[in-house]
Amino acid sequence: MIIMSKFAENLSALMAERNLKAPMLAKILRTDRSNITRYLQGKRLPLFNGFVAILEFFNISADVLLGRMDYTDEMDFLPLPPFGERLRMVMEETKTTQYRMEHDLKISGESMFSWLNNKTLPSVESLDKLADYMDVSIDYLLGRVK
Repeated sequence: MIIMSKFAENLSALMAERNLKAPMLAKILRTDRSNITRYLQGKRLPLFNGFVAILEFFNISADVLLGRMDYTDEMDFLPLPPFGERLRMVMEETKTTQYRMEHDLKISGESMFSWLNNKTLPSVESLDKLADYMDVSIDYLLGRVK
């Protein structure tokens, strides 16, 4: 999976820039060291909250971290609104219907309902699919940028 390998490569570079090792980053992010190791090996992506914690710690764009766009200068990011509210807003802006997204992206109605009602959060892979489908950046989808 391309975003997984790009994420691993970019996370490794960010850690090297700050001279951080996996145990220290794990402690900072309050996660197990084995999770960081799996991220760096390109074996898995963090869950939503872990992903956001990495974005905030390194003050980096989600799209840059996932290799969706090239590095940009440091930006000021907005605090994250509840994901369901933000997803509804972006769907309205892009004139995207829930039914169409479920059908085209093969996302279950239950998942969409849960995301839209802030019951669960999407995976990083799902964020990537949603952003691509609505032709927006992941940072925009998350509400980190205007």
